Amino acid sequence: MDTILKVLQQPSEAMYRGLSQRAQNELSPQEVRELRELFSIFDIGGTGRLSFPVLRKSLRTMGFNADDRELMGAIADCGIDIREGVTFAQFVDIVLIEQGDSFDVYEELMSGFTAMDIDRSGKITVESLKKLSEKLDEDLSLAELEDMVKEADTSGNGEISHREFIAVMLRTNLFRGTTANLKHSE
Repeated sequence: MDTILKVLQQPSEAMYRGLSQRAQNELSPQEVRELRELFSIFDIGGTGRLSFPVLRKSLRTMGFNADDRELMGAIADCGIDIREGVTFAQFVDIVLIEQGDSFDVYEELMSGFTAMDIDRSGKITVESLKKLSEKLDEDLSLAELEDMVKEADTSGNGEISHREFIAVMLRTNLFRGTTANLKHSE
């Protein structure tokens, strides 16, 4: 059993396969997983490529504010033909160029999820949103809370998983500043 756990905890060569040497040197296995999850959220059609408008939106929702000219410069620096779309490996290289030294969007979103997961069940429910809204002195009706859950709940089980939460927050740009407010309420 210990051997299996050690193998599972070691970074897999497959995880880094196709990534640039810079990405392999600078990103932890967790960061690669987080970027892969973010990429898959934006790769709505499952093509394995992001168009320029989707790439721009994904970077902006991650907190990068490069204008089109700067973004095209980063794309050129990576030797990417944008007409073919951006692959995951290319996406990672662009993120590395744009980020400088900080990659914390995923952590910020997970912090927000944790703050909203009042009962620590790993899910956000109407009940947990009700408790949170009461704690924050927000007057939200049951119907409003149910609508919030319905919007994010893509699985239809009446609960919001961390993946559904991240997807809706990135899709709607709701996370900017939200998690800081939630942290102060704890």
